[in-house]
Amino acid sequence: MTVTLITQPACGGYDLPPPYPDRAGRLEAIADQLIATGLDPLLLHQEAPPAAARDLQAVHDPDYLDDLARREPAAGSVALDGDTLLVPGIVAAALGAAGAALAGVQGVLAGGGAAFALTRPPGHHARRASAAGFCLVNHAAVAAHRARQRGAQRVAVVDFDAHHGDGTEELVAADAGIRLFSLFEAEGFQAPRSGPGPGDSLRLALPRGGDGGDLRRLAGGELLPALKGFAPDLLVVSAGFDGHREDDLSGLRLHERDYRWLTAGLEETGAATTGGRSLYLLEGGYAPPALGRSAAATVAALVEGG
Repeated sequence: MTVTLITQPACGGYDLPPPYPDRAGRLEAIADQLIATGLDPLLLHQEAPPAAARDLQAVHDPDYLDDLARREPAAGSVALDGDTLLVPGIVAAALGAAGAALAGVQGVLAGGGAAFALTRPPGHHARRASAAGFCLVNHAAVAAHRARQRGAQRVAVVDFDAHHGDGTEELVAADAGIRLFSLFEAEGFQAPRSGPGPGDSLRLALPRGGDGGDLRRLAGGELLPALKGFAPDLLVVSAGFDGHREDDLSGLRLHERDYRWLTAGLEETGAATTGGRSLYLLEGGYAPPALGRSAAATVAALVEGG
């Protein structure tokens, strides 16, 4: 399969102060691991332009976007809530990440194949007019809505971050052509109960401290059959790797091989209707060595899927 690695320079242009874990080294760890594993030369490389604020208005309130730009400090930080800060460069990074998501949608719809957007900050907790959980702009929702505008009839958004994509769920619920499938750790940040959610979303809670066996049972028994039944034209994946056993932001005990298995399963399940068209967007993952290995395992599964 043709796999495109999409980057945007602004995404590496900020750091949150300690103890906040979203650091530029996250992207460097993934890039280094792609080189170390020999995957990098197998990928197409694309640098995406940043999104303009108008590109995001199908998802976000224009006043909210203006407020982010207005409140971003020239130095230091401004707290939006207990988990989310504005620091110099972060709004440009969020627009850059959204631009990568939009470029990815355009590319996979036009030319097929898969794309992985190597971006930050994450986005899946951002709602129409509020930030949360390190997230300012909801890149998955932006991508899904753009795909619908470009003619996709059924867009599946699969979120396997350790934390439920509550912002994405809110932002896609009104469109019956978009369905969220969310895997997350029970009792974690923003975690609801398992079962149906708004807009026919499917919420699947892994047990606290769950491992690869739990992932295989839940994904194999519920997620993948439901995804097959939805028969999507396009797969948009919020790829968060903070469920790795080395990451302190959840109690899950996943391994990089589990992410490889899940990615292969998503691609195989969706292939009949997507034709291999899929877009992976980086969400969480805050232990750089584990993040690098896990993201590389996901990319390897995409490459091997062809």
